[in-house]
Amino acid sequence: MPKHVLGIALDTASITLVRLTGSMKSYDITLATQHPLPQHDEPQEQAALQRQALHTLLDPLRLHGDTILVALPAHSAVLRNLTFPFKEPRRIYQVLKNSLDEHMPFEPEDVVADFYPLPSESKSAAQLLAVGMPEDVITTALGLFQTVGLEPTVLDLDVFGLANAALLGCTTLPVHTVLVDVNTERTLLTLLNLGMPVLARSLAYKFPEDAEALETYASRLSKHLQQTYYACEHILQQPYEPDLLLVSGVRGDQASILAKALQEVDDIPAEVWRLTASAYKVDQTRLPAPDLARYAVAFGMALRGLHRRACGVNLRRERFALHKDLEELRGRFIGLGILAIGVIGLGIASLYFNMSHKAQRYAQLQDEITRVFRATLPEARMVQPTEQLRQKIRELEERLKAFGGMTGAQLSGLQILHEISARTPPSITLNVDNLAITTGTTDLGGSTESYDDVVKFKNALEASPFFPIVKITNTKTDGNKISFKLTINTSKTSGGNL
Repeated sequence: MPKHVLGIALDTASITLVRLTGSMKSYDITLATQHPLPQHDEPQEQAALQRQALHTLLDPLRLHGDTILVALPAHSAVLRNLTFPFKEPRRIYQVLKNSLDEHMPFEPEDVVADFYPLPSESKSAAQLLAVGMPEDVITTALGLFQTVGLEPTVLDLDVFGLANAALLGCTTLPVHTVLVDVNTERTLLTLLNLGMPVLARSLAYKFPEDAEALETYASRLSKHLQQTYYACEHILQQPYEPDLLLVSGVRGDQASILAKALQEVDDIPAEVWRLTASAYKVDQTRLPAPDLARYAVAFGMALRGLHRRACGVNLRRERFALHKDLEELRGRFIGLGILAIGVIGLGIASLYFNMSHKAQRYAQLQDEITRVFRATLPEARMVQPTEQLRQKIRELEERLKAFGGMTGAQLSGLQILHEISARTPPSITLNVDNLAITTGTTDLGGSTESYDDVVKFKNALEASPFFPIVKITNTKTDGNKISFKLTINTSKTSGGNL
């Protein structure tokens, strides 16, 4: 199904509309029109008159189903070439307004800012065209369109619409191409380098209605062009010598006269911008291709709606961000639902493997307990192995009392385990992960609920007459647990009975 895209160039005193129907591979121009906007000394009265004029213009066209992209005048914004020492968009947006502060007469909190990245040889630094536009300008423009039932998806600048008209509408372009778009309000300059816009300006110079004043206009414009070339050389850090000037914004005959005048003044080849892209299926019965020069900016905006590689910014950001429609939200919810199901599935699988691992570990511990029990009490029936082993140890201790107990000698492993168990405070939860008993020292590692529990455990062991020295050698946080390691000196004891 063909796509309908409406490009609008909104100037102070006029509005231009171009509608494309089709796709980026094949499209037709189904609408191209330009109309003046009423002017009045009172802002409220002017807004009312312009809304009425738009109603009169748009109601018969039935454009409400189109994708709408609007180019706002660049002279209402601040457009600067900036360099940042990083390329992450998130970080750039965090400092973009403050970086524009010294370049604009507005407070940063009163503007909406966006940027278009430029090619850069640096792997870390970013070069970009930064745009800052006052919120009241955006509010006025959106209000004007919304009152007539139009909801723009993109708010861009006219200089980027002009760039897209050349980059996407022309088959080939020289390396250094200069775009000049003129009307009765302003003159746009956009410099292209290797197929990318690198510098853009909006000049408050009106295209003269009087043909005799055209020579003076061309001479003054030439000086501004030279200044713009120097500025571009400073940005690119290399010479910028224009290969071609493309003129648009006025009727084909007027554009030809201006192109000839600029070529005579600057001695640079100049032509009228024409649509030569193979995707355009020209229909001479609707709109002859040469007359498209006066609609270049609006045409470039419409092309942005068809091409993903189009350049430009979008000032529908922050509080002006476009709310997603129901279908798009439904699609996002479906995607989130699928993602949630996947996460839940992974969680269940992880839980299953974790429980399986714990079951295997538990079985191994049970086997180890059985082995130790059989080796210690080969003739006894295993009912409660821990209690049975403790009872056996107590019996052996009673027997040793007749020989003076265990004072002054190295404790056995079972005795060390018994002493550690007996000294462990019942108020703490202790998980032992590692226990190494050697001659003279015992290393114990595990985890508790808090660091205070580690200290309590250490102090409890030091209270034993068999552990004269207990040191905490390491502690660290592991999730909501505290992992620790203790070194217990068991080489000498101060007396006592186990």
